[in-house]
Amino acid sequence: MTHDVLPPVPLPPFDTTTPISEFIDTIRGRDQRQSRLVWENYTDIEHLHALTLDRPPELDTRVFDHFANTSALLGAVNHIDKTHADALLNESLALIRRIPLIGRCLYDGTINQQQFQQLVSATDLVDGWPSAPHVDKQIAQELCDNGAGSTRRLRDLANRAIFAHDPDAMRRRAEQALVRRTATLRPRPDGMAHFGITAAAEDGQLAMAAVEALIAAAICPHDPRKKNARRSDAAMQTLQGLAVMCQCEREDCAATPSEGGMSDRHARIVVHVICQDETLNEDSSGSDGDGDPDEDNPDEGPGDDGSGDGGPSPDSDSDSDSPVDDRPGDSGPRESERSGFLDGYGVITADHVRAIAARPDAIVRPLNPKPGQTLPTHQPGDPYRFSAALDTFIRARDGYCVFPGCNKPAWASDLDHVDEFNHRHPAAGGQTCARDANTKCRYHHLIKTFGEWLDDQFVDAEGFTRVTVTSPDGITVLGRGHNNEALFPALRTVRFQKPPPRGPTTTPDDLDSGGPGPQRSRTRTADKHARRRRARELNRRLRELHDLGPPADDRR
Repeated sequence: MTHDVLPPVPLPPFDTTTPISEFIDTIRGRDQRQSRLVWENYTDIEHLHALTLDRPPELDTRVFDHFANTSALLGAVNHIDKTHADALLNESLALIRRIPLIGRCLYDGTINQQQFQQLVSATDLVDGWPSAPHVDKQIAQELCDNGAGSTRRLRDLANRAIFAHDPDAMRRRAEQALVRRTATLRPRPDGMAHFGITAAAEDGQLAMAAVEALIAAAICPHDPRKKNARRSDAAMQTLQGLAVMCQCEREDCAATPSEGGMSDRHARIVVHVICQDETLNEDSSGSDGDGDPDEDNPDEGPGDDGSGDGGPSPDSDSDSDSPVDDRPGDSGPRESERSGFLDGYGVITADHVRAIAARPDAIVRPLNPKPGQTLPTHQPGDPYRFSAALDTFIRARDGYCVFPGCNKPAWASDLDHVDEFNHRHPAAGGQTCARDANTKCRYHHLIKTFGEWLDDQFVDAEGFTRVTVTSPDGITVLGRGHNNEALFPALRTVRFQKPPPRGPTTTPDDLDSGGPGPQRSRTRTADKHARRRRARELNRRLRELHDLGPPADDRR
């Protein structure tokens, strides 16, 4: 006789009402009302400023104009300094005059004040330009369809819209920012100082990765310093030409003091940049594709970063691309001006991509060196391990950890099977394929694997990959993308080999634990995975009823 020692505890299904979900609804409602109050405050400030324009100036406007007069009034009434008063007035004017549709998203509670402020700053590039209404419309539409996402995804969303309608604006700002790079030293309290360097994004990432490599080799885990203190000491000692040494003072310390600085560890450092073939080849008009220029040290050979074996040069063939989905009334930029994506940073200009690819330490690899062929999904002999091609594809597609609100870069995250992989009977569990895998940072990977969080992944009616996350209390959040499928349409044309058909979710070995006395019908892990599969199937059917995605049996 067999029985379950621990009775199954079903996860709350999609759209469940619980006391915790009611509290969440209350908090969300309060946040939406707060956003509407902020919108009303902005509109009142704009009306206040309009009244000052109708009044004859009392002072010389060349010295003290209407904007300064309104800003001074706001500062005095709210007891804030000129910088904050100017920002408040600028945001109010932008809401009415530059981005009214995005302002409507603030009114509806789709975004909050901090997110609106971020979008005001991002769209300042197109202020007064004919492209401003198109940028406003595209950003507002994506906010209504997909939500705001994390701070980096919101910045990428704004940059994608500006690239689509006014790529010259982004190019101008990028050129100006490069000219203004600097190194600064500012005094801090308690005998400290802040030393800062502004540089190109890829150079900054290479420098930080080099510092981390120094710490890993020259400092052991027993060092008493905190992580940020280790970084500070490693960077400053290297700049001063000093050896980076461990401070654990243990006789058995295995760390090796660094005497060669950062240069001897650059061979292990890789910065990933994703782009389409036309971006690298301005004159190409035929085949398109997603290239992955990996910037590293000349000593590093192709394939060391796990993105595939040695690939052809930038002008080689790659995957075919679909046309650009431009908004009505705007022809959009040329394919050669399509922006790229720098892992750990976000969207960058096409000129920036070409500058990185032209570096002597850059290696350019097409995702699919032979267009039209289907790529393997897993390593030979191990259906659990992702192939190099699928690993690169998933990270390039997701861009960040897929958990809503997380900014962790994809190449610093783990790859996770959405439907758990069954190591004893692979055919009975999740499959190693693009549709059943995504990137999760280590923290969110662990709470999904060892907690009671449930995630699911599906493709919506427009062909974009979507993720849902359900908390143990039944709170479901739709993490609606803002991934790189919108930036690189060619990603959706890459094809992988079909995984083997799924077998029964219950296997004979699951029914026999092999021990005397009372026995479980399945292991606790098998029970947990089975509950999750049932919950996912139910949620998929409910999504179908809500028109949020295809039915469960339509997942490729």
